[in-house]
Amino acid sequence: MTARKKKKILVMPDGNWLAHVSRPLAIATKLRDMGHEVLFACEGEYTKLPRKKGFEVLPIKTISPERVLECARKSRVNWYDYALLKECVDEDVKILGRIKPDMVLGDYRLSLSTSCELAGLPLAMTLNASWTNYYAVNIRPPEHLKVTRVLGERVTGWFSPWIKSLVLNYDCLPFRRFRRDLGLKRVRRNLWDVMEGDLNLLTDIPEYGPTNKLPPNFHYIGPLTWEPDMKAPAWLEELDPERPVIYFTMGSTGHARFFEQAVELFGDSPYQCVMTTAGMVKLPSVPKNFFVADYAPGTAIMEKSDVVVCQGGNGTIYQAMSRGVPVIGIPTMHDQEFNMQRVVDLGIGIQLSELKFRSTHLVEAVEKIFADKSYTNNAQRYGKALEQCDGPAKGAELIDAYLRRQKT
Repeated sequence: MTARKKKKILVMPDGNWLAHVSRPLAIATKLRDMGHEVLFACEGEYTKLPRKKGFEVLPIKTISPERVLECARKSRVNWYDYALLKECVDEDVKILGRIKPDMVLGDYRLSLSTSCELAGLPLAMTLNASWTNYYAVNIRPPEHLKVTRVLGERVTGWFSPWIKSLVLNYDCLPFRRFRRDLGLKRVRRNLWDVMEGDLNLLTDIPEYGPTNKLPPNFHYIGPLTWEPDMKAPAWLEELDPERPVIYFTMGSTGHARFFEQAVELFGDSPYQCVMTTAGMVKLPSVPKNFFVADYAPGTAIMEKSDVVVCQGGNGTIYQAMSRGVPVIGIPTMHDQEFNMQRVVDLGIGIQLSELKFRSTHLVEAVEKIFADKSYTNNAQRYGKALEQCDGPAKGAELIDAYLRRQKT
């Protein structure tokens, strides 16, 4: 057998967000195990994750998380203007020229498709099926969209495909103008094209994220979920198996107030309440039926849980499905709303409105999950589709195969 030639891979995620660092990190770890040289270029709160894994992390200009959250919670897809895009591309090209990688792996850094084209380097991207032009689900308008608030969900729903097309094309304008000024080829359709690479790794399963007419450079690899490298809290084994367990988690983008509301709603109730806060809130005191940690292994907690309450993050949903746990989601931005729409359509959970949220809504949703066993049954059924998935290994194998096909 021919020996594998060592290649240099530069991983460039948006370091502000847990999912967008942890997904390529899972693949990067496998690539390093294969013998490739892998390093990171990113800034932000979650750059600590690759550092803890022993990867070299180079600093690079990153958009402020406040800007991203402001845009995302207004259902804007893009948060770049021309000047910011130019600044990020300049930074990208500079570091690509210095490092001279054989390939770039990105996640959520929208400047990369332009930067890698300028540098003549192949780009692999990890992304969700719903972030492509091939997604086969008719998404409903997000509640955070201004037109939805004005016209209501039903009326806005009639125009949903047109609104989606308008937003994706409008948010693509800075890229069209910038690429035109550089003499690069025109973006073919919309902003989803900007997020594509030469190799696209879909972090979904077809049952959850179906697509139509997927091009050959797109591949399903399965979910890339993250867990802290730590032991489960001792109290997890002390939970009473005869009493129901609710798991509360909000990832890195939910609102801290939901944790405080959960304590008010379910404190001293018959439920056992497990909570991972990701350091977003410090609760001065908690009732005896609450078990709280900043971080804990999510899968281990899911195995003890009967329902999870979350912000609708992709990783949490897949963790829940893998253990047959129904989901109650309170999304705070458009992509989480799209995730929860799919959860509702598959019958594995309930979506609550952030804008219209009342404490009684959450209590009613929890009671409904426990009263209607179809949610658990459906979660278990779709969880079986995840049993053979190994997203990190599959992603690394596809990148390795791509590199071996390239001319040296």
